Amino acid sequence: MKTPTTEEIQCFKQLSKLKMTKPFIGIILLTVLFIRCDEKASNQNKIDKLQNIVIDKQKDWGGNFKLHIQNKSVNDSSYIYTVCSVEKGLPIGFELEIPVRINKFGDGVIFRSLGDTSDNFLKLLYSIYGLNLQPTLKFTKKTSCSYASLNDLGFKGDGQKRLETINYIKVFFEGDGENEYAELYLNIDEPNGMIEFEEKDFEYRPYIVFFLTADL
Repeated sequence: MKTPTTEEIQCFKQLSKLKMTKPFIGIILLTVLFIRCDEKASNQNKIDKLQNIVIDKQKDWGGNFKLHIQNKSVNDSSYIYTVCSVEKGLPIGFELEIPVRINKFGDGVIFRSLGDTSDNFLKLLYSIYGLNLQPTLKFTKKTSCSYASLNDLGFKGDGQKRLETINYIKVFFEGDGENEYAELYLNIDEPNGMIEFEEKDFEYRPYIVFFLTADL
């Protein structure tokens, strides 16, 4: 027999407190509570299936990390990845769009929000980057970037050999202001179901979160 979850037990306790003096109202309340219990259990099951974010604090400036690819779809011009992991029980991630055909230089790398999951990621990113956390952060609905392919380079900047199974690109965040600019490496490792976010320079940290934060 399946052991009930904490959320299910709490819901059953709430149900037991209902006074069924008015049967019709009681049935409605029962239905609503059962739906809420089912939704909570379903959401918890999804979170339980997620893998933890992998943060590499020993490399570069300690701001490199990997998220897991939960889903991949394709349209006429792009691969669309649902990138999602978990940190301290909370789902974190976003949607990432990459052109199917990667040129030496191009446009079409897009970050999109997954709602609360992306807001959670943004807050964690502030923490990873050692920036002052703001209470009302929201992940951008959509941010488009240009890119440069690094796949024709045999070695990374640290001397490590680039693997043929990984799609290496450098992303450029560019705004209208003089200092609104940042670079970030994206290493897309489909065989292992992961995407690595590798820092180009720690000085870009405030600008990366700036471009990924929605205007409130």
